[in-house]
Amino acid sequence: MRPTSALCLGLGLLLTGLPARPQNVNMGNPQEVHVQQVPSATTMMARMRNVQLQKDAKELAELSAALPADMDGVKQGLLQKDLLEKLKRVEKLSKRVREELTR
Repeated sequence: MRPTSALCLGLGLLLTGLPARPQNVNMGNPQEVHVQQVPSATTMMARMRNVQLQKDAKELAELSAALPADMDGVKQGLLQKDLLEKLKRVEKLSKRVREELTR
């Protein structure tokens, strides 16, 4: 027998003779096994509604903060051309936020 064949045969026997290492899973406490879970469609919709609610509330706060300065201009007889659009947007956002919070 050639030395390389004997070496291959010896390594083969050695590798097949070694027991395979089991995976490190605690079967006594399966709740500790963390598996990637795919969120349901309902969960995803709720997250998207929450994100949209946060955006709407932030925009509403920004518009509301700008209104007093614009109304001071109205007192002086100056009407900004975008004031009416801002007021409509505030009304729309406040209605949407209120409806979302009452769900």
